[in-house]
Amino acid sequence: MTEDLIYHNSRKRHALLTLGALVFVAMGVFMIVTKGYWGQGIITILFFGTGAAVGAWQFFDTRPRLQINDEGILDRTLGVGLIPWTDIMDAYVRSINHEYFICLQVLNEQAYLNRLPPLKRKLANANEALGFTPLSINLSGVDLNPEQLLEYILKQSAAAQLSPNNFTE
Repeated sequence: MTEDLIYHNSRKRHALLTLGALVFVAMGVFMIVTKGYWGQGIITILFFGTGAAVGAWQFFDTRPRLQINDEGILDRTLGVGLIPWTDIMDAYVRSINHEYFICLQVLNEQAYLNRLPPLKRKLANANEALGFTPLSINLSGVDLNPEQLLEYILKQSAAAQLSPNNFTE
């Protein structure tokens, strides 16, 4: 491969999520103004206001979310840094509610997990209870075909395993 593949968050998806959250914020205001339901209104405004802020942040975030190059995969949301092709032993696709993940089985998984903060490490380990691997690439909000990406990852990983640079004498 001569060109890096760079994928960003789906702006359309985050715009819709932000808009939806703002509708609920307006409903919270409506509950307070017309019905006097202060408790429910404030909880609604705080909860969906937070969702709107996160959605807006993701909408305006122009940093690459996923980068694939000759060396390996860098998923910014995963937080472990570059995963070289030579470290990827296998991969498979899992989905929950039409949200897709590429589950990576890597050499020395613990070394990658040690790069994470404690809370994120616990969340990564909790993935196993759902049938995921601790190192799973979340494709939610990225316009990618998971099966095509899986095929590409397996091909690059296999080629890296067979590379003469990986054999020591």
